[in-house]
Amino acid sequence: MIAISRGMDANVDVLVVGAGPVGLLLATELVRDGVKALSIDAMTGRTFFSKALGITPRTLEIFDDLGVLHDAIDRGVWIEGVSAFANGEFAGGMDIPEELPFGSLSLAQYETERVLERGLQRHGGRVHYGWALTDFRETADCVEAALTGPGGETRSVACRWLVGCDGAHSRVRSSLGVAFEGGRYPQTFTLADLEVEWDLPHNRMYRFNLGEPGQPGGRILAAVPVYSPTGKRFRLSTVIPEVAGMNEQEFPAPSLAEVIELMSPLLPAGTKLSSLHWSSVYRVSHRIAAEYSRGRAFLAGDAAHIHPPVGGQGMNTGLQDAHNLAWKLSLAARGLAAPSLLETYEEERRPVGLDVVENTSRAMAEVLDQRHALPGLRETQLLIAYRDSSIVCDERGDTAPDAPVVAGDRAPDAGPLQRCRVAQPFRLHELTGKGRHLLLGYFAETATGDFALLLDVLNELPPDFTSSYAILAQGGAASLDNRVPCFVDVAGKFAAEYGATPGMAWLIRPDGHVGWCSTRPTVTGLREYLRRIVAI
Repeated sequence: MIAISRGMDANVDVLVVGAGPVGLLLATELVRDGVKALSIDAMTGRTFFSKALGITPRTLEIFDDLGVLHDAIDRGVWIEGVSAFANGEFAGGMDIPEELPFGSLSLAQYETERVLERGLQRHGGRVHYGWALTDFRETADCVEAALTGPGGETRSVACRWLVGCDGAHSRVRSSLGVAFEGGRYPQTFTLADLEVEWDLPHNRMYRFNLGEPGQPGGRILAAVPVYSPTGKRFRLSTVIPEVAGMNEQEFPAPSLAEVIELMSPLLPAGTKLSSLHWSSVYRVSHRIAAEYSRGRAFLAGDAAHIHPPVGGQGMNTGLQDAHNLAWKLSLAARGLAAPSLLETYEEERRPVGLDVVENTSRAMAEVLDQRHALPGLRETQLLIAYRDSSIVCDERGDTAPDAPVVAGDRAPDAGPLQRCRVAQPFRLHELTGKGRHLLLGYFAETATGDFALLLDVLNELPPDFTSSYAILAQGGAASLDNRVPCFVDVAGKFAAEYGATPGMAWLIRPDGHVGWCSTRPTVTGLREYLRRIVAI
């Protein structure tokens, strides 16, 4: 791929440094929302030598919002469960619960990048490859960035905000002087992407232990399926015992013969390894940035946190960083954001990053000691919430924690919802997101005049800020009156998921989290909440 500067604007709203999955998702959401964003990456083209694989159910919900879900599913492998073996014997396992909104998808990082870049292009955006950030400085009203192109040419760009999605060795983070706190594990790992012939199904993850838990000399190997026409491709990873604690740069990527020699003792008898696509030697770190933002600059993804790959949390956490930041930058770029809205990115996302680093570090210690438990609901990332955030408000007060959904929680999907004169039922998540807030009201039979007053408040804001719907209880009848668009909760699932009672209202943020909830919503209450996020 030849890097060119044609079409590179010198003045933009947001400069996104790094076009891995995190940078691509951020740029896509910004461009979709009409924000002038410039995406650059120092590499001159894509590579398939990438480690990240797992896509969590929560990230798949984000892909659904972006319109890239089916493209991702088509190139992935649904993981039906996890099976563990100890010293050649089956030692237990678990199946992925079927009641989740999505299953767990194994999708190679290069495929994730392809899917997201195509999404960016559909919205009119593009990546400027071969362009690296060399320096930047913040002025009173912008960031002045110096870029170097693939041929050594230089260019200056003025942006209102700069986002470092440029990985663990982030130039943005180091230029800001933000500490990257944590450490590195002494073990050296090897990874091999190859064809595996055995009697085990392709749609499961596997863990193989050799030795006794907690005893010296034990070894562990993980196997994750990768999409391929053969249905036999896996990614295997294990510790290299004889070089543990040494610098991985001293060792070349292992050959197929070396992979077979190292890994075969842990695999079921008769397993054949072939067609090595690529391999690598690497070390694992656990670090988190002391700050996620400083002035007009932000950090996301590996630039803000790195941690053990246990549970496949790394790339997904970064993608959700971008999803949280995008709608806030979008409001700020349009002059709609409340003065402190951008500060809530660090307030909401750094605790999540810290929690992931701490928990994966504990899990890593258990893995190395062969005591690691099987993944659970936590790893779906559906439970991440912002209940303590300064920009969420639940007017139910002390009774809110007993409700199924509390302000700050991820808004669960619900359906079927039926609209008048439309045969096909809808899901709630078809109505949420797309860069907009969603106001929902719940009523026994028909929407009341009080809900119309809430809509009048929203009508004072730009038309692309929000959408609004009334949800009628099971047995209600949707009206043809489009002044208050409504759906019928035909199976009662919305009421069950949300603990809904007639008259309740919710405002769901663009990132799919509940921002505001009230059992007795008023114009005053909605206005007071909106002042937390919008300059009104």
